[in-house]
Amino acid sequence: MVEEKFITLNLRKLIVKKQKWRRSEAAIFVLKRLLERRLKTDKIKISSTLNNFIWRRGAKNPETKIKVRVVKDGDFYKVELVS
Repeated sequence: MVEEKFITLNLRKLIVKKQKWRRSEAAIFVLKRLLERRLKTDKIKISSTLNNFIWRRGAKNPETKIKVRVVKDGDFYKVELVS
């Protein structure tokens, strides 16, 4: 049986403290950190669609509230965007 979870993450409080030109980069880092804390593992792979969704408005203005689907694939957790 496949383990699947839907999680909504709010990144606003954590990325607003970063430099304006580095916020999308920080959003990816914070996303991984929040998922590591919630899933209790460091083996996380972020899909390219989720990465593109965060970066689509540029480096200065990333998405702040993201709903993701987490699927366990062997040892790793794959994180995908819920559309």
